[in-house]
Amino acid sequence: MSVLPISAETSIDLNSIFSAIDFEGARSIVVAVSGGSDSLALLYLLLEYRAAHSSFPGIVAVTIDHGLRQESRDEADYVGELCRKANIDHRILQWHGPKPDTGLSAKAREARYRLLCDAARVIGASMVFAGHTLDDQAETFLMRSARGTKNGDRGQAGMAPATLLERQVWLLRPLLNMRREELRDYLRKHGVVWRDDPSNESSKYERVRVRKSIQGHDLTQLGHEIRIKASRRRELNSKVATTLPSCVTVFKGIKIMIDRESWRRNEPQVQQLAIGVLLAIMGGQPFMPAAALCKKALKFMEENKRYSRLAIGRCIIETRPGNILLYREMRSIPTVTVEPGTSAIWDGRYRITNAGEQPMVIQACGKQRLDAMKDRLHDIHVPSAQSSPAFSLREGTEYLPVIDDHGKLPKGVTIERHFELFDNILVGHDELLAQCMATMFKVEPYKRSPVNQFNKN
Repeated sequence: MSVLPISAETSIDLNSIFSAIDFEGARSIVVAVSGGSDSLALLYLLLEYRAAHSSFPGIVAVTIDHGLRQESRDEADYVGELCRKANIDHRILQWHGPKPDTGLSAKAREARYRLLCDAARVIGASMVFAGHTLDDQAETFLMRSARGTKNGDRGQAGMAPATLLERQVWLLRPLLNMRREELRDYLRKHGVVWRDDPSNESSKYERVRVRKSIQGHDLTQLGHEIRIKASRRRELNSKVATTLPSCVTVFKGIKIMIDRESWRRNEPQVQQLAIGVLLAIMGGQPFMPAAALCKKALKFMEENKRYSRLAIGRCIIETRPGNILLYREMRSIPTVTVEPGTSAIWDGRYRITNAGEQPMVIQACGKQRLDAMKDRLHDIHVPSAQSSPAFSLREGTEYLPVIDDHGKLPKGVTIERHFELFDNILVGHDELLAQCMATMFKVEPYKRSPVNQFNKN
């Protein structure tokens, strides 16, 4: 029996949408379905693609009810009824808790991604599908272009075909080359009615204003421009990932040493991206510094051949005759209590998991602690060690991972190096760069993308 309401031959080439995705080994996949035209079209296209394959993962549709409109529950139930008719599992997840007065769209997106990740983990899925289209891609590109980008063309590469969430789940966007109206024609042909969110028509939102400005326009050239910028971003990332290990050495995850001679051989744009990534990771930042700040750092590194220091991007750059050191500045470092049975990110640089029985207090080592342990500071760079984490138990016992082996931490307590720049959201364009950092810092590699992005974007 057809999974579609009406058996009709589609003019859409399913292979051009899904063939670059590696479904092998996947038991289940999650499809984010709001009830709008884009996500419903994606669901039915996937069902049609599955029907043409003897082996295919189970499909679970998930609707996120943000609870921001009275109609949202009815829309979620409507999706559930369509899924029942198509004989697939459907789940409704709600965003509970108070809603912010400002930045609501961003917070709703964060909540949506978090809930989709939760749904994927429950069913053992490593892929979540979302219905972003070429229209969405163009809107994103135009909004970023209007605001200007602090890091050149990187932000204009648009949404990637795949984005890794929380180091665990790949969010896939297989419809980035398709127009919304083409998908609506597909639904009309099959007698599927979609539900429009009224906020998508409100001109008080920037995205809606941009959306209306491109309606009826040919986006072929704009899509081509976005793909070129995405290709350039990946190409530069590849250059940095290839050259960085030859000129940068990481010590205990807290200090980086840059060899001057090897560094100097790199072209300026490679140096600029490299220093931006290193500053973000060592400073525990979710974004790279602006291009102007990176250029300031590079100028300081080039002009100062002897001992000198610069505080920049929550880091210290320390120049020497033959090399340059980079480490976390001893400033604005939080104190965090990790209760039993919980985990927390400390300073954007470490994830601490406490499966023990007592609360753990995490703070910077500081000069006083290190001075009291001078006899144990063998081969330790004290300025960078000051900003490394110190663990304290209620009875006063302290652990300094930079000195002691991690195995000496209390039972059930683990510490892992965390990259705020990549670990929460890893844009697929930057996969090679993130894998390079994981190797250099000797942390667990990132999950490989199931999409051949070089073909898809």
